[in-house]
Order: sequence, then C-alpha cells, then structure tokens
Amino acid sequence: MRSSCMPSIGPAPPPRTCATDLEARWASATALVAGARDVLDARLLDGVPPPALVARGWDASLLALEDDELERIEAIGLAARWPTRTPPTLSELLEHARAVTDVPVLGGPGAASGPLRARETPRKHAQVEALVGAVAPLVARAGRVVDVGAGHGHLTRAIAALLAVPAVGVDRDGARVDRARSLVRADAGDRASFVVRDVLREGLAIAPGDCVLGLHACGELGDVLVEAASAVGAAVALVGCCLQKRRQPVRAPLCPVGEHGAALDLPRPLLGLANLSMRDEGVEASRAENLVARERRVALRRLLSLEGHALGPGEEIGGLNRRAAHGPLDALVARAFARRALPAPSARAIDEAGRWAREHHGRMRRLSLPRALLGRALETWVALDRARRLAIDGYEVKVGTAFDASVSARNLAILATRS
Repeated sequence: MRSSCMPSIGPAPPPRTCATDLEARWASATALVAGARDVLDARLLDGVPPPALVARGWDASLLALEDDELERIEAIGLAARWPTRTPPTLSELLEHARAVTDVPVLGGPGAASGPLRARETPRKHAQVEALVGAVAPLVARAGRVVDVGAGHGHLTRAIAALLAVPAVGVDRDGARVDRARSLVRADAGDRASFVVRDVLREGLAIAPGDCVLGLHACGELGDVLVEAASAVGAAVALVGCCLQKRRQPVRAPLCPVGEHGAALDLPRPLLGLANLSMRDEGVEASRAENLVARERRVALRRLLSLEGHALGPGEEIGGLNRRAAHGPLDALVARAFARRALPAPSARAIDEAGRWAREHHGRMRRLSLPRALLGRALETWVALDRARRLAIDGYEVKVGTAFDASVSARNLAILATRS
C-alpha cells in the first residue's frame, strides 16, 4: 500500500496533508531514514571521514567543532543549537529529525506514587507506575492482560493489583517465572499468574478480548507482539528496546514503504544505534563513563588491527559484554585477546594504543555526531512502522512517550485498540 502523501527522499518538514497524524508522522520518518541511509550506514572505524560525510560536504565543519561545542551537542542531543557555520543541509537534516522525534506524552513523568514492590528498583517502579496509568483505558476494556517478557513480574502484579484485572506474565526463563510467582502479594491475589513460554518459538497464546503488554520487549519480540495481537484483534501496549536483538540479520518493515524499498531493510548493527545515547538521562552509566569506554574500545580495535585482524563494526568486543569496556584497558585487552586465543600485548603496546585512541577519539566523536543524533529518529521510525501496521489492520493507535527519559531512555510507547 503506497501512501498518497509520501514525501520525497531528503530532509523535509512533516507533511500536513495526510489523513491522520500517524500517517503524517510515519511518512516523514520514512523519508528521513531512507534519505539519510548513507549517513546511518557510515559507522566510523577510525578517524577517517566516511565518504557519505565528504560527499555531503559536512566533514570539515564537523572536525572544526570546538571542544565546548562538541560537549554541548553531545550532552543536549537533537535540541542543541549548532554553530551558524554549520552546513545548511546538515541543519535541515537535524531539524527534520527533531520534528520526527517530537512525539506527545502518553503517560506521566514516572514519579513513584507508592512504595517499592519486592525486588523492584526505583527506576523500574517509576516505569511501572507510569505505564499502568497510560494503559488503564485499554485495560478497562479487556478481559485479561498478557504481559510478554514479564521478567520478575513487577508490571504484571501492578496491573492485577491496581487495575483489578486478571494478568498473566509470560517469560521464557523458568527461574524468572519462579521468582515472579514467589513475589505475588495479597493485593494482587489470584489475579496475577505466571507461565513459562518462549514466544519467539512457540507463539503467543492470546484471545480477541486480551490486552497484550510489553514493557521493554526486546527487538524481534516487539514485532511478534504486534503481529500476534493484530491477528486476533487484541489491544496493544508496547514499549520496545534493543531493536538489534533478533534472529534475522535484517529487520524488514511490517508495513509497505512504497518507493523507499530496501532503504528501510535495517541490519542488526544499524538497529543497535537506536539503543545508544550520548546523554546522561535514563542510562546505566554517565556520559563521561561511556565516552571513556568507547575510547578503550578504539584502543582495543587498534591493537587487534595491528595483529592483522580485519574487524567489522563493533567486532573488537565480540563475545564480551559491552560493560567490559567500563573496566581498565589492560583487563579489557586481556579478555578480548584470550577469547581469540592470542597472547596479550605488552604493557608498552597497550599504553601506545591508549595514546593513539585518545588522539583519534575526538575526531571520531565529531564525525559520528550526525549518525549518533539520528539514533532516536531510527527508534521512532520502528515504533511508527509497528503503529502503522496496526492502523492498517483497523486499530486506533497512539505513539508517544510512556515516561520521562530520566526514568529510561527507551520510553517510546504504542497504545492501540481495534476500532
């Protein structure tokens, strides 16, 4: 199905002539991601300007950013003011991204309104409280709530207790399900229950009167949830995350994209961009800590390259949790080399790689800015793709933030009911 109000590829304001706000937002986000695909694919491996930035004439301007300008843009994100010398085409792209990511607020700020539940962190409590308020109208019309990827069941129990509706928490991890069962309190009574089920392998058992929830449903699970709910007409409340976590190497759109075609087939490494943030809000580590961790990864990549290893984007840390880069450089290098059955480099070689990384990381930060700033727009496009699929299937759909970014940077929500 081709949209009659599809804008042409390239930076543009959101169209104003489409039939619905969702259609307009989807069309604008589709044009942005497709038109900026060369920038999105330009993942830096060193301090050399990617051809996409050179072709657009942006490289010299980015490299000329002063330290304080770089810090301000990284800290503020898309809302930051750029220098007047910024190339007009870059300014237009950023303005388009700001428009695409300017979504309404669906839930509250996520301030905790009651005591923490057992084993619940303050951040998780704030997410649950805000989402319960946002989904209450959907749940009021449902006979049952199915919480997919329930984990320890905080949301499941809150829905059952606060909204007085039967709630089933589904998770593939038996140990987590056992823990969730053990945490059921009297206020939820027998309305909260938990089952072990691998939804990606076994499918999702739901009925037309259900409301399907997913609070940070990772990657492929978010798409499966949308398609399963749409097949039976169940209501949907979804906050996605970790879009790169999927079995397939590429995510294809859930709804037709017309002339944009393969530009919206997004590979796993590119989807991972949506989960990164240069800001301090709602992330596990501070921006300063994340910047040092990225510098360590540059040093590690340098050492592996000197050993003759040809590495794709991010492969320097392959097999290790990304948090490994938050420890000392020599420990990171030792673990990465051991995984490859290589002898660890000398202390001198590690020190030299560290100095090289410090010299080149500043250039890489500057040249990575356009791509990094498009991460939220990419995440928004995936949410809008899921939402439009539901709209095509007869749903009334809202897309916006479920809670403040300080609670979690992954806060984009879809609320949908079959008309």
